[in-house]
Amino acid sequence: MDFQQLVNSRLVKQEANALYKSLAPLMELDPKFADLILVDLAKIVRICGRSDNEITANELLAYLVLYALIKKDSDKLTVALNNWEFSEETRLKYQKQTLQILLEMTGGESQADNLMLPSVLSQYDQEKQTSYLNDAVNAIYRFAQVVVKADGNISMQEMDALSQIWQLLHDYKKLGSYQEGFIAPAVNISQPSSNQSPTEPKSTEPKPAEATPASSTDAKTPEELAQILEKALAELHELVGLENIKEEVTTLANLLKVQKIRVDRGLAKTPVSLHSVFGGPPGTGKTTVARLMSRIFQGLGFLSKGHLVETDRSGMVAGYIGQTAKKVDELVTSALDGVLFIDEAYALVPAEGGRDFGQEAIDILLKRMEDYRDRLVVIVAGYTDEMGNFIESNPGLKSRFNRYFYFNDYEPSELVAIFESMARKSHFNLTPEAQDRLRQLLETLYTNRDKNFGNARLVRNLFEKSVERQANRLAVLSDFTDELLTTLIPEDIPMTFSSDRLGDAKREAQA
Repeated sequence: MDFQQLVNSRLVKQEANALYKSLAPLMELDPKFADLILVDLAKIVRICGRSDNEITANELLAYLVLYALIKKDSDKLTVALNNWEFSEETRLKYQKQTLQILLEMTGGESQADNLMLPSVLSQYDQEKQTSYLNDAVNAIYRFAQVVVKADGNISMQEMDALSQIWQLLHDYKKLGSYQEGFIAPAVNISQPSSNQSPTEPKSTEPKPAEATPASSTDAKTPEELAQILEKALAELHELVGLENIKEEVTTLANLLKVQKIRVDRGLAKTPVSLHSVFGGPPGTGKTTVARLMSRIFQGLGFLSKGHLVETDRSGMVAGYIGQTAKKVDELVTSALDGVLFIDEAYALVPAEGGRDFGQEAIDILLKRMEDYRDRLVVIVAGYTDEMGNFIESNPGLKSRFNRYFYFNDYEPSELVAIFESMARKSHFNLTPEAQDRLRQLLETLYTNRDKNFGNARLVRNLFEKSVERQANRLAVLSDFTDELLTTLIPEDIPMTFSSDRLGDAKREAQA
C-alpha cells in the first residue's frame, strides 16, 4: 500500500469512527437502530462503489470499521484499525467478508430504492419532540463524502453518487410510528444470500421488450397521462437555451393534442409523421430532447410506454451475413411503444455509394417502421450537413422523415449556466472570482470553436476536471468542512481546456 493510500485509509477510519460517535446516542435510545444504521450505510457504500463500477478497499474499510464498532466485534475492529494496511493477505480476506456482509445487508440487490433511517428519525423526532434527524443526516453525508474520496480522486460519476445519497437522506416517508421503520436483517457472512458471487452483484439490466402490444398493466389513466405530459413539457422548458427547439416541440405537442381531440370526436384524421431528424453539433441536448419527446408522445396517448432506446451504427450493423437483420429486429422490438434514437445515423450510409451491411440495416429499419407505424417512433441524429446527405441518400428515408429539428451551439452565457446547473446538482458553489474565470474561459472556447465543439459535453468534462483539481487541492488537508468540500475557487478552474483531454493532460504535464 503506497503512502497516499495509507493516508486515505486513515482518513476513512477517522471519519467512520466519528460517524459511529455521532450515531451512538441513537443506539442507546433503541438497540434496533443498530441494524437499521448498518443496512442504510451498506446501501450508501454500494452507491459509492457503483460510481466507479467497483467497491474499493478503502470503501470496504469504512464499512468494516462501523460494522465492528456497532456489532462490538473486537476481531474485526483489530484488523480494521491495526492490520489492514500492513498485511495484504489479511486485507483481502476481510475485504471479501465485508463485501459479503454488504450484499447480505442489502439483500443482494445493487440498487438502493430508499434509506429508512431518515424516515424513522423524522417520525421519532415528531413523536418524542427531539431533534436527532439533522445531526444524523449531516454526519452520514460527511461520511459519504470521505468514502467517495477514498480512492484519492473524485470523478463526475462519484459526484452523481453523492447527489443521489443527498436526495435519499432527505426523502422522508410518512410512518404510522417510528417503530414501523425498523428492520432486522439476518446477516450470515458464511453463506451468501444467493448463488451469486460476492464480487459479481446481481445484474439489473432491463430485458428487451417483446414484440407484443403493451399489456393492460401498462395502461395509464387520463390523469396519469396528463401528469406525464405536464412534467415532460416543464422539464423541456427548464433546459438551458434551445429556444427554437422548445418552440417547435411545443407546437408539435399542440398539434398532436388537437389531432387527438378530433379523433375522439369522430372527425377526419390528418396524417402526422412523428419520425424526426435532429441535426446539430455534439453536446447540444439532442438525446435529452428525444427522451422528453418520447414522454410527451406517451402523455398525449400516441405511445403506450414512452421509453427511449438509444443506439448507433455499432448497435445495428453486424460483421457478417444474416446478423444485421437480427440486431435491427431486436432493437426495434425493444423500442416498440417508445422511441428508437439512432445517433450519428449517417454512418449507416456506405462510403462511395456502395452497399454494405449498413445499407441492409437501413432497409430492415424502413420495413419495420412500416410494420409498426402505430407503435414506433424513430429519431435519427447527427451533424446537420451529414444528416441532410443521409436522408437524401435513400427515397425511403426521405419519405418517412419529414420533421426536422436544428440544434445550435450554446452561447457562452448558456455554457456558464449549464456549468452552474451541474455544480448545484452536485452540491457545489462557485465563488464570484471562480465565476469570472469560468466565464472568460468559456467565452474563449466559444470564440475559437470548430465543427467538433463539444458544447454541454465539453462543459461536463470541464466541470469534472474542476472537481478533480479541487480534490487535489484539498487532498493535503486533514480536516474537511462542508464549505471546503462544496466550494470551487478560481484555482479549480483550468486556465485552458478543450475536448481533447489527452492533449490537455500533455500540456499540463509540460507546464
